Amino acid sequence: MHNIKTIAGYTKSFSNEELHSAIIGNHMNIESWFRKQWIKYPAPFYSSIDLRNSGYKIAPVDTNLFPAGFNNLDNNLDFLYISAVQHVLERISPTLTKVLIISENHTRNQFYLSSIDSLSNIIRKAGYEVIVSSLLDSNGETKKLLINKDQILSHGSFTPDVILLNNDLSDGIPEILNDIKQPILPDKNLGWTNRSKTIHFEYYTDVINNFSRLLQIDPWFIEPLFRNCGEIDFKTKQGENCLIRHASRLFTLIQEKYDQYNINEEPYIMIKADSGTYGMGIMQVRNIDELMNLNRKQRTRMLKTKGGNKVDRVILQEGIYSNEILKPTNHVAEPVIYSFGSNLVGGFYRLHDAKNNSENLNSPGMTFHPIPFKEACINPNDNETIYSDTNKFYIYGVIARLAILAASKELYNIEP
Repeated sequence: MHNIKTIAGYTKSFSNEELHSAIIGNHMNIESWFRKQWIKYPAPFYSSIDLRNSGYKIAPVDTNLFPAGFNNLDNNLDFLYISAVQHVLERISPTLTKVLIISENHTRNQFYLSSIDSLSNIIRKAGYEVIVSSLLDSNGETKKLLINKDQILSHGSFTPDVILLNNDLSDGIPEILNDIKQPILPDKNLGWTNRSKTIHFEYYTDVINNFSRLLQIDPWFIEPLFRNCGEIDFKTKQGENCLIRHASRLFTLIQEKYDQYNINEEPYIMIKADSGTYGMGIMQVRNIDELMNLNRKQRTRMLKTKGGNKVDRVILQEGIYSNEILKPTNHVAEPVIYSFGSNLVGGFYRLHDAKNNSENLNSPGMTFHPIPFKEACINPNDNETIYSDTNKFYIYGVIARLAILAASKELYNIEP
């Protein structure tokens, strides 16, 4: 095994101290670089970024543009959330006062309802009137949403100035959202109907290639390697030869990096549905033999994702060990970072006492522990060790903002 040691509550590898030093030591240049990027590529309304920290590598593995989980944020930092929401909405229009949140249709999910309540309360505390509505009621009928002759959407007597989507549109873009005059945040074309994880990580690769030149580091330290091929059907095995070929190549690329940096770990790959969320349509593969001999349970798990939508495309992503351990419980921890616009507002650790450091923690049984960002996300402390909590959270904030910037470029390149 490579040389690891627990410092400041997480596990790090001494083989990549230069990554942490490069980020902390260049924070002024980094902040200047980000400011210039946001001018050209404004960030989507909100986002949450799933990170994995192996010590020698810190990288995003998912970027969600219709995030839930607001109920898991630190309740003591409302002032950060309120300020960030005000900043984003005031950039759209200083006269904006009414917000309609369109939620997911599966409103019996108590965890999701708690998230929507928390999100609504943040926006209300920021000084806006808020109403929440799903697109459909329990009978599949449109709920109180009407469009008048001037293409203005209303909810009963409530006419919003802006529509906030907290529905990832996995089931398609509904007719009622087409051609309305109010702004829709985020853009409806960023829903999973059109968006793919492969395209997002292609943008991310472009972003970190530029960023890594600024820091003079290997981009691999902050990027998951990935591959993609055409359509796949895990039931009929259509497309599996392509999948095996790309997986074999990806294993080789990962092993080459492990050899380059003397990392004595076993490479693994996460195969994920190329669109969709909620931790569904995900499978871990440790070698090609496993992929060539999938059992019925594994195939069934990869047939459908959220809403019963068929999985027909996947991304093959480098597995990143989560070597961060939350004290004193010694749970494997995965940081999830939240933002409104380009403003980071904190996040939480995702924990799972039945999962190891290579497995997907976003699964039933997971628990959450708030991350108290405060000023740490944009202001490292040069007087502390580079592995202090303050500096660790700053590094997380940098990686999360790189993923947000990739999403910003997705948004920038959407056809009007």
